[in-house]
Amino acid sequence: MTFTKLLTVYSAAATIMLLSWVLNVPQLYWMAGVLFLLPTGSKQFARLERRGLTVERFLPPAAHQGEEILVRLVARNESALPKLYLSLRDQAPQGIELLEPRPLPIHLPPRGSAEVEYPARLKRRGVHRFQSVLIHGTDLLGLWDQHVPMPLPGEILVYPRIVRLPARLLVPELGGGSAPLETTQRKGEGSSFFGIREYRQGDPLRHVHWRTTARRGSLAVTEWEAEESRNAVLAIETAAGTDRPFGASSTLDVAAGLAASMAKEILASNNSVRVLAPGAGEWRGDAERGMGAMSRILETLARMQGTAEVSVAAELQRLSPHLEPGSVVCWMTAVPNDALLTTTRYLRAVRLRPVVYALIDAAAGRPSDWNDVARELEAAGVPVVRVYRDDELVEDLLG
Repeated sequence: MTFTKLLTVYSAAATIMLLSWVLNVPQLYWMAGVLFLLPTGSKQFARLERRGLTVERFLPPAAHQGEEILVRLVARNESALPKLYLSLRDQAPQGIELLEPRPLPIHLPPRGSAEVEYPARLKRRGVHRFQSVLIHGTDLLGLWDQHVPMPLPGEILVYPRIVRLPARLLVPELGGGSAPLETTQRKGEGSSFFGIREYRQGDPLRHVHWRTTARRGSLAVTEWEAEESRNAVLAIETAAGTDRPFGASSTLDVAAGLAASMAKEILASNNSVRVLAPGAGEWRGDAERGMGAMSRILETLARMQGTAEVSVAAELQRLSPHLEPGSVVCWMTAVPNDALLTTTRYLRAVRLRPVVYALIDAAAGRPSDWNDVARELEAAGVPVVRVYRDDELVEDLLG
């Protein structure tokens, strides 16, 4: 469109110049000259429109994969002249889809400000960094449409998507299936009968066992078994070279969504959870409990990348002395190697319970490099949960 307008102006100027030469009319020479200079003047006007302009971007600090957000751009005019022919177009990073990619017009009074909003969809988890915004400047006649980038850094943390997991993916003690939490035979505030003893000062009266009290002639109280929740470790392979394509995404993205969904189920079942993702944050020695821990877990899962210098196998062997006996280790990986076999055997030997979540980039039932390793793991008593590329769950996790 701009080229057509310029061609029209220059053609008109050339025609008038020819007529002025044939007719020898001085006024026509002036008209031709003005037309020839008009594009240059318009170009300078478009440049002046961009001067004295500042832009700020406002976006939420964090959101979940698959959500739509509103990004707000606020432009301020520092000059004493109005700016009526400007537009803004944000430069979104890969993984964020602009739902309205066209430039957004703004009209700024002298020393004034204006704001525009546009919707965007968060397509991938991770740390997404904005770099710049494009400023489009034009003139009264629309002969020039100049656009220059203005550096405008910004960042949003995209958490993995949380979905409701099928029961087959959760260990019963961690909230899956129908099995209850395990208990230990010690007194506490559980729901199972432990024994009867004499009343002690400070015991709640609601624990008085009246039939025994009547028989003995002195107060007796009931003691209950203490229910203990399971400790879970969500171990995700992040070593360099282990993040592999998985359908339209990657195995690490699927593992992040799976871990986030599992963490929510585990915490909701009053169990504790820790995340082991080498390179994505410091290991927390204390197990986390309660839904308040989800924000820290989600941040770790959002920031993890497949660039770590150390493997999960090495970290599990290093940290195993600090894990409570009976802890469930949910190991998510796409790499069926010897370290997986040897480390899971070691974990069982030190009274931990490894469960392998195999991310298999193949259709369900098709041969893969996991077949032999999975059989060896299961023969050694290590459960293997297979997650295939065409699982409906994968589509739900990736949004």
